[in-house]
Amino acid sequence: MTTPWFPYPPAAPPRPLRLFCLPPAGGGASGYRTWIGAFGPDVEVVPVQLPGRENRLHERPAGSAAELADRLVAPVLDRAGDRFAVFGHSMGAILAHDLTHRLCAAGRPPEHLIVSAHRAPQLAARRRWDRPAAEMSGDDLRDYLADRAGTPREVLDLPELMDLVLPVLRADLALCQSYQDTARTPLPVPLSAFGGADDPEAGAGELAAWSDRTSAGFRMRLLAGGHGYLFEDVPAVHAALRAALADPPKPRPVAAGSS
Repeated sequence: MTTPWFPYPPAAPPRPLRLFCLPPAGGGASGYRTWIGAFGPDVEVVPVQLPGRENRLHERPAGSAAELADRLVAPVLDRAGDRFAVFGHSMGAILAHDLTHRLCAAGRPPEHLIVSAHRAPQLAARRRWDRPAAEMSGDDLRDYLADRAGTPREVLDLPELMDLVLPVLRADLALCQSYQDTARTPLPVPLSAFGGADDPEAGAGELAAWSDRTSAGFRMRLLAGGHGYLFEDVPAVHAALRAALADPPKPRPVAAGSS
């Protein structure tokens, strides 16, 4: 059965672990379509469809990460099963983080949070944007898709498609620009941070800062590529994520004699 949030049918037979995948700015569930079935018999990839895109084109895009996180809790728990993890790339990383806090508050934490290509939430306000999303031209938005999302130029040159994509991208970038982190207790969930080794927006230091957001173990992994590394060497990405899911990070042991 499909729903607006989950446009692809569940795996049959059911798999032990479900991995909910949140998209980057301007992206939709179809960006993860090729992931379905790529993680072996133990992991079901569940692409998440946000309002305003693809099969939800008639809906208004969300105005804030908090709004999306609030709305996602019930659908995720309805689909989660016994074991589940949450993954988010770029904008999807901060959504995944905020969603995980709400799932913990609901008493159903995921067994692993994996964030990708986004600096830690406490550093989000330090990012310097060239201009507010509302002031970005169509060419600015297309350049963003080409440089940061890896969208092929032949796709960017399709006016009818861009007429649908660019308003959603503008709304998503406004969401990112207005994001405000709040003081919260570190998550009781293992956290892995992935990124591209050549990503100018989320370098090793910004990714390592995610370690402050968990009390249950942290690991960082850099792969070849830039901000859009996730969709470049796909087999390498899949192998790294499979390994992370099979062996989540663990808390560091407390040294003898420490308090």
